[in-house]
Amino acid sequence: LIEKQEHKVSKMEDFKKYMLQQMFPKKGELVPDFRFDRFDGNWEKISIGDKFEVTMGQSPNSHNYTTDTKAMILVQGNADLENGHVTPRIYTKEITKTSKKGDIIMTVRAPVGTLAVNEYDVVIGRGVCSIKGSTFLYYSLTNMNLNNYWNKFSSGSTFESINSLDIKNASLKMPSIAEQEKIGKFFKNLDIQIESEKKLLESYKKMKKSLLQKMFV
Repeated sequence: LIEKQEHKVSKMEDFKKYMLQQMFPKKGELVPDFRFDRFDGNWEKISIGDKFEVTMGQSPNSHNYTTDTKAMILVQGNADLENGHVTPRIYTKEITKTSKKGDIIMTVRAPVGTLAVNEYDVVIGRGVCSIKGSTFLYYSLTNMNLNNYWNKFSSGSTFESINSLDIKNASLKMPSIAEQEKIGKFFKNLDIQIESEKKLLESYKKMKKSLLQKMFV
């Protein structure tokens, strides 16, 4: 049962990657390979900074870190993001730069490009940035990661970091608002399904662990 569920999750994740490649234009093109009915015409080529507000993080003084959950959540980097979500780990009494609920958080230091949709109001450290954008933008950035967009900013085989201009000048393509909303909704629903299947997989694994403990002396 566990093996079948792992296979199902893997197939769904592969399907998501395939559809990202199909529903966003490839390099040098202005239309995607797959499109919903009633949508046509070229997508507009823009830079992220043309349409969206980007805030680079600034780390608070470590003396102001706290375990008090009434303080602000601090997002510093990849360790604070998991499966597209912020996972509260560290709190701070000092407010430097912030990211609001609904904003996109992206890591700007190794590994560059890890994403999450913020579900809280948080303080952001220098390992991340915050972008005020739509669900469509989130999946555009996901597709950029899939296509190794940020690799050109690497030093040798190791990512260093990207700065504000790198992000603001990053090129992406956008269709009409209606098509953006349709694409964003499609991938959001797909992610909800994948997350549900992953939770089911974890429940099977916990069940096995519990039964092993109960059925052996």
